[in-house]
Amino acid sequence: MRSRVKAHISTLPHSEISPSVASHCLAFQPAGRMEAINSCPSPKELNFEELELMVQWCTTTHRSIAHSDAAECIWHAVIPREAMHHPFLMHGILALSALHLAFTSSGGMKERYLMTALSHRSQARVGLTKVQDNLNESNTNAVFALFNILIVFAFALPLTMEPLKDQTPLDELCEVFRLTKTWAGTITALIERVGDGEMKQLVEYDDSPPRMPDTSRVAIMALCRMNATLTRQNPKHEHDIYSAAIKHLGDSLDKLARGGEFMIIAFQWILQFPPRFVDLLREREPFALIILAHFAVILHSLRGHWWMGEWAARLISQISQQLGSESKQSIGWVLDATGCYIPPL
Repeated sequence: MRSRVKAHISTLPHSEISPSVASHCLAFQPAGRMEAINSCPSPKELNFEELELMVQWCTTTHRSIAHSDAAECIWHAVIPREAMHHPFLMHGILALSALHLAFTSSGGMKERYLMTALSHRSQARVGLTKVQDNLNESNTNAVFALFNILIVFAFALPLTMEPLKDQTPLDELCEVFRLTKTWAGTITALIERVGDGEMKQLVEYDDSPPRMPDTSRVAIMALCRMNATLTRQNPKHEHDIYSAAIKHLGDSLDKLARGGEFMIIAFQWILQFPPRFVDLLREREPFALIILAHFAVILHSLRGHWWMGEWAARLISQISQQLGSESKQSIGWVLDATGCYIPPL
């Protein structure tokens, strides 16, 4: 009898089962099963702050770091899936989402989102430190994704916070360089592994002929000639450091002309130039500043992203103020390529 009733009930659509029938049906359930159901722990309360940040990521923030439809799918679906298995990546996602909300907010809300962003970034860094020396197939994608998120975060933070006293755009960029260079060896090792997996679109670039006139080659040749001239004039001129920075910058500008992925191009040069080059920038060496002004052309191509904004214009303006009138002529190509206007002294 019971089996016939249960069979009959199971064939009814859910909407056709009346409360009285449902109660009657439940009466046939074994007592042990009902006790097990009643003893199930209550679900944990939802963390609405983290849910808000995840919604922000899935609807808006992931798009701001994707360069194509394929890359957008990765940032939207693949990377959050990885984050479910790697808490350090989840903290990175939540950190950048909170910073994005801080960037678009004001007053007390801005401050709250900013503090949340810094807290999640700190936890992401701690988690990254624990796995950085134990990279394997299971965590490669997560570590690579977090590195990218942290670099974007480093560019976005100065645009979101109130600037520190006497802190210039050049000082801020040198700090971004310093942070990125500490991870350079790890990121470089990861790129090849990532290129063989489902996230390969994040490291690929177009190797087709240039889509626009590649005037950057003329600019790079001019930098090479200037480097040679300065070496003849001053035996202490650090020719090899500058030569390496110029060579890698030329490669990046060439990829930019071919329509390569802007973010990869920008980050690649930072990973490749010698660490000593950052010291020369901090010392305000004129030739180092001239080379950096040429890199600002790449940053200018990213200006449509909230986390990059007017970094290029701010840098070019400061560099032009640091350079003398004669050296300033060496950034003519930069001004033409970016459309930045520098008023005469």
